[in-house]
Amino acid sequence: MEFDTGRSPAIQITPRQRWSIAITYIVIVCGFALGVNQRDSALNQSSRYSNLEAGIAALYPARWFLEESGSYVFRVRDMAHLGFKTVIEVSTSPVGPDTTERNILDQLSLRRAQVLTDYTVLGYDTYRLADDSAAATMSYSYVSRDTSPFLEGVSSIVNAMDILTIRRGQALIISFRADKSVYQAELETLRWFVQNLEF
Repeated sequence: MEFDTGRSPAIQITPRQRWSIAITYIVIVCGFALGVNQRDSALNQSSRYSNLEAGIAALYPARWFLEESGSYVFRVRDMAHLGFKTVIEVSTSPVGPDTTERNILDQLSLRRAQVLTDYTVLGYDTYRLADDSAAATMSYSYVSRDTSPFLEGVSSIVNAMDILTIRRGQALIISFRADKSVYQAELETLRWFVQNLEF
């Protein structure tokens, strides 16, 4: 008479099955690594912008939206970002021989104070450009209200920075603006952009 002990018989794994399991894990790991690499390549792709009249050439993230119709030479925006879109804007302005960087930053500040909500200058500093020359910077913040009728009343605190240098009688102003929650992370994109800017 046989009694049922409730235990199932031990499963025997053959050497062929062991190799199949090992190869399956290797294929999964390789596929995951390849997917991460492809994703990083797509995110890090860049496009080139060139404006011979302004004497400016730059690389910018390929997935960002390029605009040239405004009071600036060009600007790029990260349209994939929810809420306030991260912006890098490049503009130029002719200057006199006695004009200082601080004069230009003060003029920008006066204009912005009239049109931006809760505009506040956070400080001034210097920034090292790709050729190791020093540029002046001004950091500021303001509140941006969404103009979309579907998001009426939604506002964002925007942190921003202007990088300004004067060369050959022209002021080059790089304006960077991002939502406060992603500002520090997005600074890496700004550094990459400035390192690849030719003026």
